[in-house]
Amino acid sequence: MRVPTENAIAIGAIAEADAARWCALGTLLVPYGGFLAAELRPGESVLVNGATGSFGSAAVAVALGMGASSVIATGRNEPALADLVRRFGPRVRTVTMQGEEVDDRKRILQAAPGPIDCVLDILPPAANATQVRTAIMAVRPYGRAVLMGGVGARGGSGLDLPYSWIMRNCITVRGQWMYPPHAPILMTGLIRAGLISLDQFAVTAFGLDDANAAVAHAARDSGPFRMTVIKPQQPR
Repeated sequence: MRVPTENAIAIGAIAEADAARWCALGTLLVPYGGFLAAELRPGESVLVNGATGSFGSAAVAVALGMGASSVIATGRNEPALADLVRRFGPRVRTVTMQGEEVDDRKRILQAAPGPIDCVLDILPPAANATQVRTAIMAVRPYGRAVLMGGVGARGGSGLDLPYSWIMRNCITVRGQWMYPPHAPILMTGLIRAGLISLDQFAVTAFGLDDANAAVAHAARDSGPFRMTVIKPQQPR
């Protein structure tokens, strides 16, 4: 593979047997970029809005690995939300979103063990702006919200946040695309320290000659914490 030098980041030696699992970096780094933008600190409470997709579920793992005291995970997929609690334990509080803004926000605040310091929105394009506003306006005064999702990518209304609420509560709202160049080194450190486990990811590997089978498998078996990887053949 040929890539620009600035896009090739050395992460140090890894065992050959673990190489496929390290491909999870590509998923973990996206929400990590959001939390770096939010300046997430250990002990803070986090809301991951859209926690049942690949990036959203990874965001839960990353927030916990960075020391979040609790993660409120929202979504519509109840089995996926339950799986997050099974994987990560009681620090994860789940809220099944039902589409009624006031009621959904009330249940978010009831699920949170205290004030919510930081919101990471990582909803897909199929979601609407109301779902984003529901989560952002659950943040505490002086709280932060980072937008990383796909809402609005297919058109539709914009994000209608009350000017006076943002001003009087000193809320920070920031957009973040991907992650900074130093993020892979920091994420590698979190993984090597055992704060984030690659063992959460189920990996199915295919040889390069079986690329078509890999694509078909990925289409059948996509979802949180599941990866399909193509491994080049070793030289003889």
